[in-house]
Amino acid sequence: MTDSPGTDHHSRPIDGLRLIALIKLVKAALLLATSYGLYKLLNPVLVDHLHEWLNSLTDTFERRVLERGLDWLDELGTARIHGILVVTGVYTTILVTEGIGLWLHKIWAEWLTVVASASLIPFELWHLFYGKSHSPLAVVAATTLNVIIVIYLARQLQQNYRQRHAQR
Repeated sequence: MTDSPGTDHHSRPIDGLRLIALIKLVKAALLLATSYGLYKLLNPVLVDHLHEWLNSLTDTFERRVLERGLDWLDELGTARIHGILVVTGVYTTILVTEGIGLWLHKIWAEWLTVVASASLIPFELWHLFYGKSHSPLAVVAATTLNVIIVIYLARQLQQNYRQRHAQR
């Protein structure tokens, strides 16, 4: 039961809600780290150093990877990178909010997570069937995880609703 008085959530340190909370917080940390790295690439001095490093590489694989990354960065442009950073910042904030709320067993966090996770499923399915994906297995894994989270939290919310109405 979540968010109810008299319930000791500390007796079970890791339950389903807290496991989902950890997943959300790890995703947020990874997004934050990636965003920071992308932000640092807005510095032209750093990009110049990377081009110098590219010219000094002798391994063709490493050279190709760095060259593709720098080309991708050039194609994006500064305005688009700023847009990506804003969207990523908003999404990271949502993930942190979900994670903390779920860790604290808050019903509002369950609702937020159901809505946010369920809203991503159509985009993930579209990406799987119509988008360009270098790793469809990753898209399938992300979609499956989101479906499992939505089903689990929907059942939790339904159980909480029944318990609250049975007490009346």
